[in-house]
Amino acid sequence: MNHLRYLFISITLSLTLNVFAAQLPDDIEPGDGVNDIQLPLTKESAAELVQIEQQGKILSVDSNKHNGKIIFRVKVLHENGKIKVYRLDRETGHPPS
Repeated sequence: MNHLRYLFISITLSLTLNVFAAQLPDDIEPGDGVNDIQLPLTKESAAELVQIEQQGKILSVDSNKHNGKIIFRVKVLHENGKIKVYRLDRETGHPPS
């Protein structure tokens, strides 16, 4: 009788887990999270990346070519009143080397 009870419990639990797993999203792609930025950067994603990392107000975003690469220049107004320009490589999302 105990064997039947364990069998019944294990079947019930496995069915419950299968139903739960069916409700999980299977279409999550890189870049869907708040801190995941898709590459190559766009002007909007470059501004978002700097906003997340630097916590300032984005004033402008420009793009220029430098050594054959597209570099985004993101101008930020910080809470202390200072304006700083951050440069990001479009392909890597990092400052250009």
